[in-house]
Amino acid sequence: MSDHDQFRIHLSLVSHTNIGKTTLARTLLMRDVGEVADRAHVTETTDDYVLARDSAGCELVLWDTPGFGNSVALAKRLAGRSNPIGWFLSEIWDRMTNKAFWLNQRAIKHVRDISSVVLYLVNASDLPKTAPYITAEMQILSWIDKPVIVLLNQMGKPRTHAEEQADVAAWREAMAPYPFVKDILPMDAFARCWVQETALFDSIGRALPAQMHSTFDTLRDIWTRSRRALYLSSVDAMARHMWRLLQAHELVPTPTLKDHLRSFGSQIGLIKTRNEALEDAQTALSAMAADSLCSLTDKLIGINGLTGSGVSREILRRMKTDWQMASHSISPGPAAAVGASVGVAGGAAAGAAADMASAGLSLGLGTLLGGIIGAIGGVGAATIYNSRHRKEGIDISWSERAAQDFMLESLLLYLAVAHFGRGRGDWQEGESPEFWKKAVQDAMTEQKVSFQAIRKLTPEEGVEQLTRMTDSLLRGVFMQLYERSI
Repeated sequence: MSDHDQFRIHLSLVSHTNIGKTTLARTLLMRDVGEVADRAHVTETTDDYVLARDSAGCELVLWDTPGFGNSVALAKRLAGRSNPIGWFLSEIWDRMTNKAFWLNQRAIKHVRDISSVVLYLVNASDLPKTAPYITAEMQILSWIDKPVIVLLNQMGKPRTHAEEQADVAAWREAMAPYPFVKDILPMDAFARCWVQETALFDSIGRALPAQMHSTFDTLRDIWTRSRRALYLSSVDAMARHMWRLLQAHELVPTPTLKDHLRSFGSQIGLIKTRNEALEDAQTALSAMAADSLCSLTDKLIGINGLTGSGVSREILRRMKTDWQMASHSISPGPAAAVGASVGVAGGAAAGAAADMASAGLSLGLGTLLGGIIGAIGGVGAATIYNSRHRKEGIDISWSERAAQDFMLESLLLYLAVAHFGRGRGDWQEGESPEFWKKAVQDAMTEQKVSFQAIRKLTPEEGVEQLTRMTDSLLRGVFMQLYERSI
């Protein structure tokens, strides 16, 4: 090892052409590098990028390499380099007659000469039995003679840990004849989570020779701290979003006797009436919640190294037509929780019953919450309010049930951002898988999440408590999804 290479650990990202190396490189590096296109041989040069660097100048370097083109021909040519004729064909003949093929060989030779560990990216569905080029590429990797970690790409939408491990097991069986393959990991460039990247770094550490362990441990700690810093910034943004929602309230004038009579007439269908003050309060609270969610989305996108913008404020315009709001006035009595109606089967009738039984507030916030993340479903349709009687009127705020829904929404949003690989392009809203929702709900149930005491704290104390709660919940979710925490 040269003096220079004592301070550099080299990871070479290799694969068949058009499998997604540059896409994964962008995701791992959290910045745009190289060129991404839906065609073969997009990457034509071997380029290096720094993943981590310490104060002494030691570096963890990721190399993006040209894809293996004609893998069978490459394997044969590399195998023949040990004899004079083979060397002549490779170094002289190919250079004059097929420069692209010659450059491909040079790139592979570079990987052999410089790599500490080779990261071999594959299409998860292309097992060696169904993709003959993989057998040839195993011969190429054998010629390179460096530790190999197989990364399963193009796995589709996020799946449960058990489903991912079924793919890993199939590939582990297929790779059993190749002792240089040290590990197999799911690493979809579009839908991996940064927590899965920590598993990759652990695997790299095990594959490296002993003399590199000290340097790698230092560089891995630097990389890990950077990722945890982004995570903690995300948690802080979510906690402040939740605090704003917990403290939000609107004042509605105390209803007069005339208001009560109009409300009763409306409930039994004798007259049609609107309570503009009530509707204004509903709209103000919900518009604030939507604005806060838009702001949170933008912050999470920026913190996590993505591009694009968050939820469009067009949602506010759509809400005004999608909501089904009851105009019944608020009846006197103790504070009450009020159900929402969003037009689901029986929703309107249930909303009217809730209005008559409690405070008369009904708002289809499921349109706002469920429409943005796409995974809340019936939970969003049951969002509720609290009302508190004061001298100057009735104070309306989000109820404990609403706060639970907002926390669910925030955690699902974070998971969506954390799984969105930069190589995928600009951020796009998508539907969260059902097992994410279950993992979040299970964590909230297990930790007995409650916001009642937090509402009474000072802003500094409240944000601190919400930060601890959010962090604890996400750690529990990560354990469920990946059987590892952070």
